[in-house]
Amino acid sequence: MLKLFIIFAIAITVFSTASAFGQISMGAPPEEDIKVTIDGNGTAHVVHEVAGNATSAVHVEMISGNLENFAVTDQGGNAVQYSTVGQSPMSILLLPTQRNMTLIKYDIPNAVSNDNGIWKWDYFAPSDAVYTDFHFPKGVDMVWILSDDKTKARPVYLADKGLRQVGNGMHLAYIINEPEVIQNVTWQNQTFDVGIRTLANVGPPAFDQAAKGYAFTIDKPKSFVTVIMPKALLWGPYQAKINTNATLTNGFHDNGTYSWIGIMPLQNGTLQITGTTAIPEFPMFVPLAIAISAVVALRFASRLNFN
Repeated sequence: MLKLFIIFAIAITVFSTASAFGQISMGAPPEEDIKVTIDGNGTAHVVHEVAGNATSAVHVEMISGNLENFAVTDQGGNAVQYSTVGQSPMSILLLPTQRNMTLIKYDIPNAVSNDNGIWKWDYFAPSDAVYTDFHFPKGVDMVWILSDDKTKARPVYLADKGLRQVGNGMHLAYIINEPEVIQNVTWQNQTFDVGIRTLANVGPPAFDQAAKGYAFTIDKPKSFVTVIMPKALLWGPYQAKINTNATLTNGFHDNGTYSWIGIMPLQNGTLQITGTTAIPEFPMFVPLAIAISAVVALRFASRLNFN
């Protein structure tokens, strides 16, 4: 077995040299699950779960970064032989095997950097990856995925679940234990709690029932802002403006009572959110409820016998 492995290692060296000229590659692409668990210090703990291949060597590419605690084992924790093929990013070759699975484990310290409370990672997936599963530190229930030019951001609600990334990579951002401000709005003896999650400072609310609008100020441009809006106060879909200029608005979570609205304004100033229906003096659902009740009552009355 050792001789066979040495032969493969020599062949790799030859083919690696030749590949610079003839673009020759060696090894089949892996069937793998890549799992990334990020801890509270920004270290990424990575596991490649690579399915065994009994007929061909398998070439596996790692995530780019400074890898530490690198290990290749079977599911029982026993060391597995491999040969290093490339270094930037690191890639290895696994020999044909009857094993169901090979585990490749390593850590990437400081993979995610802290920028004034916002944790960021420009993640580039291995070229052989189909998807990557991410798990985040405690205190992270949503993340933001930024565009390549960092001028747009899409929020993703996680709750206590992970995130599956598909494709070449993503610009990832999140906040651990993000602060939330609760603003109280009173309308005709009814009080509504509006939640605002952001690292920016938030000004007092201004609710305009006639204009179906809700506004407040923020003091930092490019801040992630999540508004948790009571649907009984303002109903979506929603549009937002910063200083009267339209900004990308994402309604991304709805629990039936509240809608979560994600915004990343490029300016500081007055942020105004407009809905399609504001709390009316006579709720719109009341006439509908009365009509439905009347129909139901008539149908049941027609079946009753008063003898």
